[in-house]
Amino acid sequence: MRSLIDQFVLKVHGGCDLACDHCYVYEHADQSWRDKPRAMTPAIAAQVGRRIAEHAQTHRLPTVRITLHGGEPLLLGISRLRDIIETLRGALDDTVRVSLHVQTNGVTLNERFCRLFDEHGVQVGVSLDGDRSSNDRHRRYANGRSSHAQVLRALALLRRPEFHHLYGGILCTVDIANDPIAVYEALLEESPPRLDFLLPHATWDSPPPGHGSTPAPYGAWLRRIHSRWLTDGRPVPIRLFDALVAASRGQPSGSEAVGLRPVALAVVDTDGSWEQVDSLKTAYAGAPATGMTVFTHSLDRLMGHPGMVARNEGHTNLCTTCLACPVVHICGGGLYTHRYRRENGFDNPSVYCADLAFLAHEVTAVRSGTGSGSPSGGHLPAMHHLPKGAFDAFAAGAGTVEGTKALQHVQLSMTRALIAGGAQPEGRSDLAVAAALGRDLLIELDGRHPAATAEVFRHPFVQTWAVRCLGADSSSRREQDLAHIAGLAAAAAWRAGVTTRLPLPVRAGLVHLPGLGASRVAGDGATAVLSIEGAGRPPSGWIEIRQLTSASLSVTIDDLDTFRVGHGWTAWDRLSPLQWEAWRLALSQAGDELSRLVPEYAEPLRAGLRTIVPLRAAPVDHGTGAYGTQRAFGAAGVALSDGAADTDIAAALLREFQRTKLTALMDMYEFFTVAGSSPVRVPHRVGPVQVRQAFHDLYAHVSLADLWQARSADRPVRAAHDRTIEAVAAFRHHHEQADLIVDALAAAGALAPAGARFATGLRAAIDRLAGRSPLPSLPCPRSTP
Repeated sequence: MRSLIDQFVLKVHGGCDLACDHCYVYEHADQSWRDKPRAMTPAIAAQVGRRIAEHAQTHRLPTVRITLHGGEPLLLGISRLRDIIETLRGALDDTVRVSLHVQTNGVTLNERFCRLFDEHGVQVGVSLDGDRSSNDRHRRYANGRSSHAQVLRALALLRRPEFHHLYGGILCTVDIANDPIAVYEALLEESPPRLDFLLPHATWDSPPPGHGSTPAPYGAWLRRIHSRWLTDGRPVPIRLFDALVAASRGQPSGSEAVGLRPVALAVVDTDGSWEQVDSLKTAYAGAPATGMTVFTHSLDRLMGHPGMVARNEGHTNLCTTCLACPVVHICGGGLYTHRYRRENGFDNPSVYCADLAFLAHEVTAVRSGTGSGSPSGGHLPAMHHLPKGAFDAFAAGAGTVEGTKALQHVQLSMTRALIAGGAQPEGRSDLAVAAALGRDLLIELDGRHPAATAEVFRHPFVQTWAVRCLGADSSSRREQDLAHIAGLAAAAAWRAGVTTRLPLPVRAGLVHLPGLGASRVAGDGATAVLSIEGAGRPPSGWIEIRQLTSASLSVTIDDLDTFRVGHGWTAWDRLSPLQWEAWRLALSQAGDELSRLVPEYAEPLRAGLRTIVPLRAAPVDHGTGAYGTQRAFGAAGVALSDGAADTDIAAALLREFQRTKLTALMDMYEFFTVAGSSPVRVPHRVGPVQVRQAFHDLYAHVSLADLWQARSADRPVRAAHDRTIEAVAAFRHHHEQADLIVDALAAAGALAPAGARFATGLRAAIDRLAGRSPLPSLPCPRSTP
């Protein structure tokens, strides 16, 4: 959030000489103008000047922008307007450079006003909605008379040589009932130095005209102007389009309407009250009010108002729909006002979400030379969304069962999409034939028995296979790996109770059915025909994947799957009966401990963890991010020391599930900027590591700090002094590491909006842990328990 304000709107007159039916001041939810003075006094202006001066001195502001606004500011008259301007100049000119502006409907602008503005360097912005028929839809006098001719007269005055330097530009409110090209051409005829197009202020409770009539009616309307503007060679700057381009480049947009860089702006009403941006009058009665005045509160205190904080925190207050959107860094979630809905406030995408996404894509595509070239082109991909509040729940550490199930659904969709769009088998070899037959059967089964195929696709290592062998970035597509799809088809047939015979690829004398097991086969051929006899009857030579079922943990123990290895995992092959018993006991005890001590973590873990891979040793981690980005959502690799239950299995399960959750979230949300590809130094690493790896480390440390803090308070632990010391020391280690890493990530400047919001949630979790009951002061251990 910005800690300063450098843009101000002064409502110098509360009345207006027009009766525009789209005016947010008089026609929308907030009607507080009725109880305010008609005009601002010089005494109030003087106090405003003093407040701005002290703020400018405190924060060493080089420039402040002040816009005289209304109602209609020119109704103040020459004399009183002069008093306001001279009062502001007198208070500020020796302290800070002042950029003065006035926004007017233009109908009473005359030479006397222009001479006043020339004397004091005031830029004049005029509101005009296009040609006469377009402008007359809304901008009329109370008796219905057109204002168009008077506005054109004012613009002609500003074009005169002696006043042209005052001409600030034209503001046009969009009405999709108007012809966009006619509007554009009419505005260009007035030779403005710049244009801006304003989306009519609206909310989800009071949507704009035509909302939902087509997928993006306002985006399509503005796109026609954008295309014509490009064809014309950009004859005049158009603020909305330029702001979108700037935001797409990571630069400040300079607009509250788009982009994530905050624009700190405050409003002073005619009575001297500090208000938030006055477009909030569209949301509900009292929405812009702060309860503060220029006489009672400084600007620094105003910046602490919750509404000001929310509007200026960029990504932090975006809803999860926005965080999942690939163009959020461009549109910024749209104008804060436009997100309002009565039942949940501003925790929504903009009511113009589809229009902003359309425009953001179009502007970016044109800039990169990949524009759609037609009004119907440039559609954005559909996005999955988490349940409301789930993203922030994950950022708090544990997440929720509902959020975890949503992650499962997203991973299922990704796997299904990869399989549907994967490489087609080629050639006539046995493996190519197996791949082709398997693919055909799998597609058929997916249509007739979608639940059975979905269960196969949910197996964690099916996704690993799909990403490795079918993804766009696949470095190799060996025939044997592509033929693995036949094993998927056989597993789906088994689950669906369908009888079939199918050639499957042979690996080390086994053919594999992912998630179910493997069957021994004779011979040394590349493939072997396997008969699936329906109703789940096992084939000959069958080796079943073992299942652990307990009240606290229900998972498969996969010591067979071909794609369970890699990413630093050195897995056991088939466990002996004695080994299996040791694993079963250790995992059951670990599940019980997690359920007892950290149920908030244990419940999502039970919902999302499907498979455990027995490892010969703890995962290898060289700081590259490899094992922290294991793609198999729902799988955890766990090691027992020499096959005995003397390893901290509970901590390992928790750590690995946190990593797999975070990887799944990173599949949905853009966590990092371009700078995120550069290594970052974090305190516990010898050398720099990838930002992604550091984030995984952070997420694991937070969960382990939670676990060890719970252990330190656990009655059996507290009964043994040495174990209490161990628990407290481990808590302090993980908490300290998390505290240091989150600061290092924030300082690296590599976090995109979703990543920054997630880090903010983790910072709150770290502070929450520090605020719990005090623990004995103990030295921090050198190594992670």
